[in-house]
Amino acid sequence: MAKLRAVLFEKPTVYWNDQKMIFPFAKMEALLYYLLITGEATREELAALLWGDMGDHAAKRNLRNTVYMLKKMFSVDLLITSSRAKIALNPDIVTETNLELMTVTDIVSFLKKNPGEFLGGFYCKDAASFDEWVTEKREQFRMDSINHLTKYIIKLINQKEYMLAKKYLKQLIGMDAYNESAYRVLMKIYEKEDSYKAMEIYQDLERKMAQDLSLLPSPKTQELYRRIKNRKSSRTIEEGAVSNQKFFGREKELLQLRLWMDDFYHKGHSKQMILLQGDQGVGKSAIVEQLFASIPIKHSNIFRTQCYQAEYEYLYKAWNNIFLQVMSCLMQADIHLPLLWQQVIAYVFPTTKISETLLHKEITVDAYKFSATMVEEIMCEVLGKAAHLKKTILVIEDIHWMDKQGWLLLWQVLRIHGKHILCIATCHAEYLQQIDKTTEEFERSNMLEHLEIGRFSAHDVRKLSASRLPDISKEMQSRLYDYTGGNALFLIECLNLIAAGRDISHGSIRLNSVLKERTGNVSDNARKILEIASVFFSNVNYVVLQAISQINEFDLVEVLEELQQKQLLMEELEADRGGAAYKFYNLQIRNYVYNQMSTIRQRMFHKQAASYLEQQLQDGMQSKDVYEHILYHYTNADEKLKMLDYTIKLTEKYFCPQYEMFPELNRYYPTGYVDFRESRSQITIYLEKIKELLDVLVHSKMANKRLDAYKVAYWEMSGRYHIWRGEHLLGLKLIHQMLRLASVQKLREYQIKGYQQIIYCGIQTRRAYLIREFALKLLHLTEHDELPDKKATALRFLGIACALKGQYQEAENYYRQSLALFKKLTARNRFYAFTIAAAQNYIGDLRRENSDYQAALHHYEQAVRIAGRKNISEGVALFYINAGYTAFQINNYVKAIAYLKEALSVAEGFGDQKGYWCLRGYCTLNCVLALIAVRQNRPYEARIYFEQAKDFLKKYNDQYQNGLIFRTQAEIKLLMKEDAKVAEVFEEDLPLPAVAYYQQARKVFDKMGMAVELKSLEDMMSEYNCKR
Repeated sequence: MAKLRAVLFEKPTVYWNDQKMIFPFAKMEALLYYLLITGEATREELAALLWGDMGDHAAKRNLRNTVYMLKKMFSVDLLITSSRAKIALNPDIVTETNLELMTVTDIVSFLKKNPGEFLGGFYCKDAASFDEWVTEKREQFRMDSINHLTKYIIKLINQKEYMLAKKYLKQLIGMDAYNESAYRVLMKIYEKEDSYKAMEIYQDLERKMAQDLSLLPSPKTQELYRRIKNRKSSRTIEEGAVSNQKFFGREKELLQLRLWMDDFYHKGHSKQMILLQGDQGVGKSAIVEQLFASIPIKHSNIFRTQCYQAEYEYLYKAWNNIFLQVMSCLMQADIHLPLLWQQVIAYVFPTTKISETLLHKEITVDAYKFSATMVEEIMCEVLGKAAHLKKTILVIEDIHWMDKQGWLLLWQVLRIHGKHILCIATCHAEYLQQIDKTTEEFERSNMLEHLEIGRFSAHDVRKLSASRLPDISKEMQSRLYDYTGGNALFLIECLNLIAAGRDISHGSIRLNSVLKERTGNVSDNARKILEIASVFFSNVNYVVLQAISQINEFDLVEVLEELQQKQLLMEELEADRGGAAYKFYNLQIRNYVYNQMSTIRQRMFHKQAASYLEQQLQDGMQSKDVYEHILYHYTNADEKLKMLDYTIKLTEKYFCPQYEMFPELNRYYPTGYVDFRESRSQITIYLEKIKELLDVLVHSKMANKRLDAYKVAYWEMSGRYHIWRGEHLLGLKLIHQMLRLASVQKLREYQIKGYQQIIYCGIQTRRAYLIREFALKLLHLTEHDELPDKKATALRFLGIACALKGQYQEAENYYRQSLALFKKLTARNRFYAFTIAAAQNYIGDLRRENSDYQAALHHYEQAVRIAGRKNISEGVALFYINAGYTAFQINNYVKAIAYLKEALSVAEGFGDQKGYWCLRGYCTLNCVLALIAVRQNRPYEARIYFEQAKDFLKKYNDQYQNGLIFRTQAEIKLLMKEDAKVAEVFEEDLPLPAVAYYQQARKVFDKMGMAVELKSLEDMMSEYNCKR
């Protein structure tokens, strides 16, 4: 016996003997799904469920037909209909629906096989009762799944299967987004694993509830979060104090240091000093500590010291700690030093331990008896005594702050006792130039090895953050690299902030202390440059820095060299301009510098930056980025009027849609604009911003005349947008409102724009009188102001008005005049090419109206060629549609399909952002493709196109498209009588006879005066009658 298998969740599908079945209509499929769930149902129940909007007799007739087709499609044994009252599904035929898996034991398998909702994406038209039943069942199955999965998770937790419990808790939360119990259990599991993910989970819940419900999590959940947060914070501090964080990476650097240490211990290393250099906080000291932790040092002396900037001027101050350790070591080894040596050491380093004899005497030393050379020699010998006991390593942190005499002592010590003493020193990279001359002596004596410690790469940051916080998101990992620039100290501090549930942009006390030290030791001019650079969100051009800072160019170069040397700014080349630009080493430095400024100083620099960029606009450097940067600076300067000004300019130039058939192209709105989809999607956001700013400024009672100009701009863009969307009444209301104010304020540019928008609305609604009235007004304005391009546009509009009234010769005369003017203008400006293409398109319309399809096709093809085939423009799409429709009318299906497919390809660039006129064109496209498909015996494909065509009429009441759909229905209905397969597919959609659709189409086209469509309709009916 054949078997039936059904997938009822996500995308429902039915298989008969493992072959996927395609149902001719939705209610047939719905009937089977209902019986798969219920098993059986009465005929009255099924008729009311699927045909409740019909009379009882019609509903039962449809049910009988549907049952018959199900049996025919599958098997006569599929349904048991022995009773006149009931219909049942034969259980022996159904092999699998997966509903049998909906138990506590098998719930995991069920959810894996059925990730979606019950009958997801399935829709049955005109069956409200069935839709209600589906909704009820979806909720029932969802709640059953939640209950079974909850019990399964509890079972896993009791068995201590925490990994699986986590996995299914996340799945449970996905099914029940506000299930706080599930959130709390998941947080507790992560808390046991010592994972910071527990706090992230709470924050996700808090954010979701705030956004969706405007509520906070329950007190019970909040209390759990506070307890976990406090525990994690205290643990982080304790671990930091004990272990100073686990070491990460630096294998290459450690290997090199170990090799040098091996040479020192076994061969007597030829270089007596190793200098680790790199950014402050890059991890130099941590590498040294890791080195000592990884090698045996019990047979060595390690003497350490830290140099400080405040002690830079004090002789031998950096050596104080070293000699404290040295004297202690010698006393423990019972090494007796000569009295003079002890006196010198006690004089230079008063806190050092000396012999008991000297302790009981008042040390009175005549400093004039000692020369500097003698003091150095004695200190060298004292160190030498310690070095001959054990190999000795001197660790000097921040050696760039060591005084000059201290450097001389170090050179002498290493020169004399280099076989037994090795110095490992660290130095901030920004101070290398400061000690260059000093280290030259060491290099000439072949004493010095350099080891550069670089910042972590982006890959290292991801790896380290993942190892410290396993549940950290990839987005946060990328953000960490941007904020820290790979600096180890900054990175560790940021990870600690995340672990404590704090925002990394605020920084920690330790981090701010480091940043204060790094940025504090710069010149006044350097600080000014840092502050200016911090108001830019990416990099800042050299010329911009010079213009805003007003620093002498020679001084500016020195300042930039200083900041690069201190590794606060880095230089990069701007690819688009070829000049130098500067940016901060990481965002932490930039944020710190910016936040240290007062609000008034921040606003001052933002205002100066915006003013400079405004000047760049006037000098011709116009681009979307420049406008956005100006708006950014004026927003941060809180300059409301300027914010409004540039929001309007940015919206007008880059975001507000042009009328698609006649886009007024320019450098801001070129045909094929790459950000087309993004720009259309943001228009409502920008219009809302403009409205908010206008409301604020109206209340501030600023100068009315200037504000009126902004109101005019806003009403024009808003009206244009609504007309583009097909919301004609609202659009016209706004445009008329704009025109009244523009007329009072004598804003000619906006009067012209307003006239054009009303004309575009007239074209969309086929109002010839409206087009003519405002085209004449436009023509009058253009003649008065001598605007040849607008005059050419007005002439074309007059041609359209004539065409709509059937005055084809007059229309062509206007088109030809318009075309001649535009061709003259094109010699000087390439942006008129698209308007010439539009004129060719309208001449093509005239040829089509005269049934000269070949000539019409030629003009449409010319329009495509002139506009450019690859341009993402609604106009190009409409040229393709017109060409495809015309090719269809001469039965050239190959060419028709090619053009229409090109139109579909262009549409992919629009996304969901299509205007009314463009959507109208795609309604035509779908009608034509449906007719071609049905003529070529592809009825299922035809039905898809036809449904898409009808979707347009659900939103817009367009008479022409209404007539075209009736004409399509008439032809399909005629073909249904000749082809059983077509009849089977379209039976439910086309209940009326063909003549009814024909008469409705004829009525529409006759009322609109569309002779060519009437002729095509009559030809189609005549051809069918001849076949009969």
